[in-house]
Amino acid sequence: MLKINLWPESRNFLEKVPQKHRKQLATKLSLLRKNPFPVRSKKLEGFEPLYRLRSGDYRIVYFVSKDILNIPLIESRNDDKIYRRIRNLLR
Repeated sequence: MLKINLWPESRNFLEKVPQKHRKQLATKLSLLRKNPFPVRSKKLEGFEPLYRLRSGDYRIVYFVSKDILNIPLIESRNDDKIYRRIRNLLR
């Protein structure tokens, strides 16, 4: 099973979402630890090695490095906003 590394952006976001949504996201993160490439995950073109997974109204952006599941960003599903934040994060 992979170790989870929540980046500061992700950690800050999780602290702000309602408890119900935080639990849903925690469940998805737990599932990703066991299987980091589920059928519903999608590789983000132009942002290799990033993947994304939908969780209700949110998207989890992640990548795997050795035995670590890195979560640089969790954001609401507004496509424009999340992709701009990814670009800014990777600069």
